[in-house]
Amino acid sequence: MRRLALASVFLFGCFDWDVLSSTLDAPDLSVLDGMAVPDLANSQDLSLADLRMADLAIPPDMSLPVVPFTKQLDPANIGGKKPNNALFGWGTSNLTAVGDGGVIVSTVDGKTWAPVTVAGLTQNLQDIWFSGDGSSGWIVGSGTTAYTWTNPGSGFVWQSKNGSLSGNLFAVFGTANNKVVTGGDQNNTAFRWVTSWNTETRQNFNTDINGIWGTGQTFHLVNASNASCLIFTDTTNTKVPCGLAGNGVLDTVWGIDTSNVFAAGYEGSAGAVAKYDGTKWAKESLPSVVSNIKLYSVWAATTSDIWVGGDKGTVLHYDGKSWQQVNPMGIAGTEIIQDIWGADASNVWFLTNAGTIYKKN
Repeated sequence: MRRLALASVFLFGCFDWDVLSSTLDAPDLSVLDGMAVPDLANSQDLSLADLRMADLAIPPDMSLPVVPFTKQLDPANIGGKKPNNALFGWGTSNLTAVGDGGVIVSTVDGKTWAPVTVAGLTQNLQDIWFSGDGSSGWIVGSGTTAYTWTNPGSGFVWQSKNGSLSGNLFAVFGTANNKVVTGGDQNNTAFRWVTSWNTETRQNFNTDINGIWGTGQTFHLVNASNASCLIFTDTTNTKVPCGLAGNGVLDTVWGIDTSNVFAAGYEGSAGAVAKYDGTKWAKESLPSVVSNIKLYSVWAATTSDIWVGGDKGTVLHYDGKSWQQVNPMGIAGTEIIQDIWGADASNVWFLTNAGTIYKKN
């Protein structure tokens, strides 16, 4: 090793560094001939226009506020039974949903759903209501179907109570165990329950009754045509315009108090929401997306937290200032939001025409 080191010293010591510089520098510098300005001009291929990558732009629906949902019930998991029309509950754990063919499903923990069998019940069930403490409730449907939630001494069960009713029933709502109103396709007719069903014909309504909501002694009934609404009390009925065009249809209604009542539906093929302010109904200004989206459901936690749903999995939210479309992450865009119900702002459930139940996260 020492010999190799000494040889290296002698070798480098005798090397002509001038020769090295003359042989290496010139060839290196000549390489610049291949890097003429015209070649460098090709850098325009990397211009900002190419780097923008327009094909990777954010899809339109991803620009919406994302509201995630968890699927709680898939009809395939309960033998294909579809609770596809309405849901309601009390508290944050007890809910029931109903659908065509007498289908009833319920949950007692707010997340695990199971079918409920009522002997002889095969009619299409259209609507359901419970009192705030769950001590009373009603299911209504086609063929004067009306079942009450009652405790005969051995636990709560559904029992038929359809005496004095007529036609197909589409809606039911109560403000107390002895203040319940229902209606359907019997023009000019609503039915009131106190201790039995009584027929109310004090006001010429001239249309089907699609939705009912009430507080105290006051009930708001919305209809299927003529855009007229009925305000129904213990002593009077008042027919008022609903704020929609003549072809307007209101399918459902929900309120916070007598001055904040909201109804959802459509004018032709365009979705519509109307608000009753205690004096009159007026149509709300909605996002343009509903120009070909019909709306079928509405629920409100407060005057600044209102949800509306309809065709193609469309969900709108009102924050007290304006209506905005949201991206309901988890709900299929092929489904129709048929009903919405919540116990409070943090516990809200959505039901679709497929019989699927989702909870808003």
